[in-house]
Amino acid sequence: MKTALAFLLAARRCEIDDLERLALSCELVQAVSELVHQLQRERGASNVFLASDGARFGAQREAQLDASRAAEAEVRAWLDRPELGGERAGASVLGGARLFTRIALALHALDALPEVRADVAAQRCRPDAATARYSEIVGALLALVFDAADVAVDPEVSRLLVALFNLMQGKEFAGQERALGAASFAAGHPAADAVQAIQYLVEAQSQCFRRFEAFCGVEVLRQWQALQSIMPLAELERLRRVLLASGPGAPLDSARAEGWFACCSQRLDQLHEVEVALARGLGEACARKIAATRDEARNQASLLQALSAASEPRAPLEMLMGGELADEAVPARTAPGAERVEAPGAEPLGPRLGRSIVDLLHAQSQRLQAMSDELDAARAALEERKLIERAKGLLMSCRGLSEDEAYRLLRQTAMSQGRRLAEVAGATLALADVLARP
Repeated sequence: MKTALAFLLAARRCEIDDLERLALSCELVQAVSELVHQLQRERGASNVFLASDGARFGAQREAQLDASRAAEAEVRAWLDRPELGGERAGASVLGGARLFTRIALALHALDALPEVRADVAAQRCRPDAATARYSEIVGALLALVFDAADVAVDPEVSRLLVALFNLMQGKEFAGQERALGAASFAAGHPAADAVQAIQYLVEAQSQCFRRFEAFCGVEVLRQWQALQSIMPLAELERLRRVLLASGPGAPLDSARAEGWFACCSQRLDQLHEVEVALARGLGEACARKIAATRDEARNQASLLQALSAASEPRAPLEMLMGGELADEAVPARTAPGAERVEAPGAEPLGPRLGRSIVDLLHAQSQRLQAMSDELDAARAALEERKLIERAKGLLMSCRGLSEDEAYRLLRQTAMSQGRRLAEVAGATLALADVLARP
């Protein structure tokens, strides 16, 4: 019969298994982060190319295609790992069904890339259409990162994933701003609704970066602050004012297209430096957590083995442990041919060992509860984003608003009522039936 001890050690094994699966998911997140960055660069170059009728950025765009394809190959290589195949594939990553569904959607989006690239090369689409198609692909990849963060089981790793998602999302808004501004400058006049869209993108970036700062950790925050001091923010703000001061159809100096693109690209590359550091920190955090949990499990097993030997349990402890923990425990000493006769009412593992197990169970329970509380705090930011995105979608479908119009309506309502944006989003969703009525 299995004892409390056996299940206590099995719980440790489950923690290690979960962390190993989380580490595997974090490898995918790192590869996706690089692919998103390269697609953002490709989108920007494509917009200048299209807006200038092929006169600018032709060579840069061709060079960028190679970088994007290399990053995509890295993601697909991760997906071809042997452990992700077969009937037990879902057990290889956390949230298997959910994450694999998101991967399928991301792959479906990536399959559209060859057609998008062909249309851009032949100049068969407008800059705004190309931006929308690239953004849809990037959005599918970001959703994959979001789900990886949402199913993470370790508080420290979960916080880093939340930080990374918000950094990537803010960087994506910055990339869309670059594409929109580059197209406007290259065309010699603002694109339709460009001013309104850029205002929305600037505010959305600010929101994402604030959430990133709240979860990224001290070391990454220090790097972030150092990079901000050398980012071309003053030049970007000056060019933004030129764009925002232009009305529909107002002339813009097309020679500023490359300056705008270079300024935004420098900032995006610097944001990517933080992104890379954060992604690398994810892998290091997972490795550190796995090593620490293994050490704790070995120490726990050794302690209980020693107590078991002192208490002369009726069954050798290594039979109760199983797996790698048993291999590393000290074998129980029993005299050859010796038999133990239990007194009526005696504790199966002895009073000293029984008390030690109760203490360990209590400590483990408290630790897991603390982890759960930390996870809830990290996921609260993700839940708020879900509410806001759903509320925006509801307003877009029921009121015929654009995404930035829906966001501005939610934000203005929150400011006028002195409420948090997430609260207004929740109240909006509660009125879904009313809003849907003709």
